Amino acid sequence: MRKRLQYYLRLHRYQILFSIGLVVLVLFLVLAFTPFYMYDFVTNYRIELMWGLVVLLAGMIGVLSYDISDLHAKLETQKEHREEEMAGLDVFNFYDEKGDLRLSAKPENVYYLEAADNYVIIHYLSAGKMEKLIMRNSLKNIEWRFRERGLIRCHRSFIVNLNLVQLLKRQENEVVLDFGDDRIPPIPVSRSYATAVMDHFTRK
Repeated sequence: MRKRLQYYLRLHRYQILFSIGLVVLVLFLVLAFTPFYMYDFVTNYRIELMWGLVVLLAGMIGVLSYDISDLHAKLETQKEHREEEMAGLDVFNFYDEKGDLRLSAKPENVYYLEAADNYVIIHYLSAGKMEKLIMRNSLKNIEWRFRERGLIRCHRSFIVNLNLVQLLKRQENEVVLDFGDDRIPPIPVSRSYATAVMDHFTRK
């Protein structure tokens, strides 16, 4: 439980700090601008107010615990999928956000993945034709699972199979990855991912 809490706090530290700051600000404003006639009310009902605050804090702790447990369950599922991938290095298994297997393909047949709102589009080769599969998931989840197997994030909206990239070139003031296939458009590389892409590309 301690590890779950540490991971959650590290992941959501800014949201938690903002929430605490907002609560402190609200309490300060309430105390600073409470009308005089309310002081008697606060004095007479301080026990009830205290128990109300305890119940509120207990509710917040309950919500936090549920959120941590849900996050831990998702991480465990991703870990299991990752272990499956590492055990069977000859295939890429793609799961949707519910953990259901949607596509299993040889690494040399998966070219790139594209983000589309809350969905991911997988562009892959099947029977000599370029196909695509749309599934509900995020590039972030997929990036985490395949980061050591050649699927590299090169842009906010793209993950590419760097093992299949033929060229890295500058085109109209941007760097693009070219698969050397007319069926596949050049994939842009954003500045935030350029260093990581270059490191992987030069190690091929």
